[in-house]
Amino acid sequence: MKDKFLWGSATAAYQCEGAWDEDGKGPSIWDDYCHSTANLTGITGDVSCDHYHHFKEDIKMMAEGNQNTYRFSISWSRILPKDDHVVNEAGFRFYDELIDECEKYGIVPNVTLVHYDLPDYIGTWTNPKVSDEFAYYASVVFKHFGNRIPLYATINEPSHNTACCYLIGNYPPNEHNMQHFVECAYNMAVCTAKAIREFRKLNLNSTIGVVHASGASESLADTPKYLEAIKYSNMFHNDWVLDPAIKGYYEDELIEKVKSSGIDLSFVKKEDLEIIKDNTVDWIGQNAYDRNLVKPYTGGETTATVNNRGDNDGTSKSARESKIIKGWFEVDRDENVPLNKWGREVYPRQIYNTLLRIKDRYGNIPIWITENGHGQYDIADENGYVEDNERIEFLNNYLQWILKAKEDGVNVRGYYVWSTMDLYSWINGYKKRYGLVRVDYEDGNLKRTPKKSFYWYKDFITKYKDI
Repeated sequence: MKDKFLWGSATAAYQCEGAWDEDGKGPSIWDDYCHSTANLTGITGDVSCDHYHHFKEDIKMMAEGNQNTYRFSISWSRILPKDDHVVNEAGFRFYDELIDECEKYGIVPNVTLVHYDLPDYIGTWTNPKVSDEFAYYASVVFKHFGNRIPLYATINEPSHNTACCYLIGNYPPNEHNMQHFVECAYNMAVCTAKAIREFRKLNLNSTIGVVHASGASESLADTPKYLEAIKYSNMFHNDWVLDPAIKGYYEDELIEKVKSSGIDLSFVKKEDLEIIKDNTVDWIGQNAYDRNLVKPYTGGETTATVNNRGDNDGTSKSARESKIIKGWFEVDRDENVPLNKWGREVYPRQIYNTLLRIKDRYGNIPIWITENGHGQYDIADENGYVEDNERIEFLNNYLQWILKAKEDGVNVRGYYVWSTMDLYSWINGYKKRYGLVRVDYEDGNLKRTPKKSFYWYKDFITKYKDI
């Protein structure tokens, strides 16, 4: 029997739950960061849209929108709040009740173990103990939920997480340190493999994957130098995540390129590489936002910037995301492609190109589009209704390319809009909104109002529910 295509939306624990210190939850690195002087905005996720207390309403609304799956993450700090391996049963109770609601409405849970919010006692991904601690946490989750969760994912967006922490420096620990970047990247791969090893011990009917952020690398020319830049960009953005996760090893050329960049790889352990080899994923989640448009490296030190202000006008003169990786590649600019207000390309074809590259490199592995969304400054009418036509156009254009990739033989199994409702958008705060449902942060009850995109997506699912 053909597997049912999954149509849903997604959130993440820190970004939506609120209740940051309720019911025995310990602090995460994002709690610490948001409550520190390093957070120049003073904006936190302490309450956000308070999904912790509104989840029944939120899941019912998903069902009313014809969604049959929900991607969310578990807060490690809710389950193991202290560095003592003592389980906080109240944390499990929350997620048990959330899954009860999913089951009530026939909504399939797709659950990520870590979505940026490490416990504060772990500190950073460069902690030498992180992979063993992560494996323990994962084993506790797997044993508790078992087959109630059909789709598990280990880590959300290793490539973007690593870049924000250690290259751009806009997420804690807010460093610009390529040695730590590589150590973090390696530890994340080991974390995934060790968690999968724990997962396999239980012989569950569920499956396990990893969620990847970066799109395929492209260029505006096909000269040897530009093609080399594409190769190096794919190594930097994609291959170090997906190769070990899917194939069980790193390509020698990647290792040599990293060494030639002056990175000390003495932290790499033979036993870790054996664990990676023997514990690969069943599927991957591919998040769909933008491509990596690159050109050959011309000079300058490694640097990367993003615009968290959202003051672009979408033209070529707007501030935009930039990146130079010394000796590897530089980010390029296509003047014919519009930018969103945060300087990111709006280029829907990128997901088609990305999916075809995955199929070409990794074969018929199942793929879920685990995030696809469009941030806006939404304007609501007097009733809280948002007519977000720009978001609808964005989602529709991406979906057409995703459906084409499926028709062309890519093993796409499902799709999730980012996000289910408006939520905390990391250091962009609450003005940058992605939700299908508006949250009124000025209202004491955090009133929910479906946007025009909610109803559009409901109708789209009806049209394509049997693909």
